[in-house]
Amino acid sequence: MTVSLRIGRIDVAAAEAKKGPIATAATSAYVMAARRDSEQYVPYLTGDLRRSAETESQPERALLVYGSAAVPYARPQYYGCPRKTWPGTTTEWFDAAKAAHGPEWIKEAQAAAREAAGR
Repeated sequence: MTVSLRIGRIDVAAAEAKKGPIATAATSAYVMAARRDSEQYVPYLTGDLRRSAETESQPERALLVYGSAAVPYARPQYYGCPRKTWPGTTTEWFDAAKAAHGPEWIKEAQAAAREAAGR
């Protein structure tokens, strides 16, 4: 069982107006920043849950995915009561990371959009 988190709209109006590679760059940058900053909040026992985000996510489609066939416990860990093995891990780790780092993610997305636009 996996947890798929659809990233909502990213506030980069110029990128959305042009779509294509600019929007993809902004979306990917936002998702990659979210994945990076969420890692510290993801429950950790063997590291499989944290690593699943690297292989299962689809940044260009605004999908940050935790869990796979090999990691079927992602959903219960996200919404339930995980066995926390490291300080600072929590349920709903994406929300915790977004509260702490959300504005930084937007800035990274905007910078990626500018770079893709050649500015």
